[in-house]
Amino acid sequence: MSIPNEVLFAKIKKLQREFDFLAGRYTPDSWQDVQDIVRAGMAHKIFRVGDQLLAEFNGTSVVWDIIGIDHDKPTDPRFTHSLTIQSHDCLLTAQFSVSQALYYAEEELPAGIYRFEHGGVSYQFTLTQRVPAGGQLTFPWAYNTDILTTKVSSYENQTSTAAIETVPISEGTGGTLLSPVNHMDRCRYGSNNYVKSSIRQWLNSEASSFVWTPQTIYDRPPTSAPYTGAGFLQTLDPDLVAVLGAVDKQVARNTVTDGGGQDIFSDKVFLLSIVEVYGGTEGDTTGESPYAYYAALADSPTVGGLDGRIKYLDASTHTWWLRSPRTDHASDARRVVTSGSVTSNYVYVSHGVAPAVVII
Repeated sequence: MSIPNEVLFAKIKKLQREFDFLAGRYTPDSWQDVQDIVRAGMAHKIFRVGDQLLAEFNGTSVVWDIIGIDHDKPTDPRFTHSLTIQSHDCLLTAQFSVSQALYYAEEELPAGIYRFEHGGVSYQFTLTQRVPAGGQLTFPWAYNTDILTTKVSSYENQTSTAAIETVPISEGTGGTLLSPVNHMDRCRYGSNNYVKSSIRQWLNSEASSFVWTPQTIYDRPPTSAPYTGAGFLQTLDPDLVAVLGAVDKQVARNTVTDGGGQDIFSDKVFLLSIVEVYGGTEGDTTGESPYAYYAALADSPTVGGLDGRIKYLDASTHTWWLRSPRTDHASDARRVVTSGSVTSNYVYVSHGVAPAVVII
């Protein structure tokens, strides 16, 4: 019985593909092909660090750099190999997190006079309306302003954005002392705890309409883009999303409010750390190492300017977030500025987002 030509040609093509694959000269045509190569442990034969791939984000074709081959450990023990890619430039801008609440009401606060202490000074204010249990008080004392020009706002719960009321403060020792209260820097500028951050939630969301969830009693909802739209994974090329896997990652904790040490987490999408961009170590960085893409930029780790760390957004150089905290601050996270240097800034500021994902 003869074999139809189309069947024979298909078999020959399949054999040629397998031969090229094993010889290390196979060119993938899809993200599924890339995953097949990775899972076979052949990524080091087909790809090189610095190679670029294309995938759509929010309907626009975006360049992604291969920054590591078998650098990241898959969380799923069934898999061994990985291919880590990062957007070549910033995809958009976002706040790392937003300013937190001053106080969380475990029980109802009746209308009346209350006070809190900061820097050895007592400040008091009068609520004319009750705050229900589960409500919050905020005190967003802006940078470089007089504390007495700032007002206290009350909210019904952690997700409400319409204040019950907003009242002035004055120095004074009257009324009920509120305790515990949040660290003032976090009330003003937000928390640099990446594991509990708004940006981490959004990056790993597949929701068509992102829904933020508070992680601590002081968290407040982000109210600006991109948190008002779809989750990141919903706007990324679905064929790429289909081949991504979670990997084990680490991030240092600050020593001011979080006790130092390190958090361990597992995500499909993440910001890079100061170690991973070859910026040296800060805090507990156990288990972290530079990606080969960044380690090739200098003879030794440096926070100084490196051209290969410079990223663009809308044709202009742009600062972009790292996940690492400035460990001696409660509200500053590390960033790469337009010169390619590593510095830090308050997390409520919007900077560029250049995430990494891992094909497993």
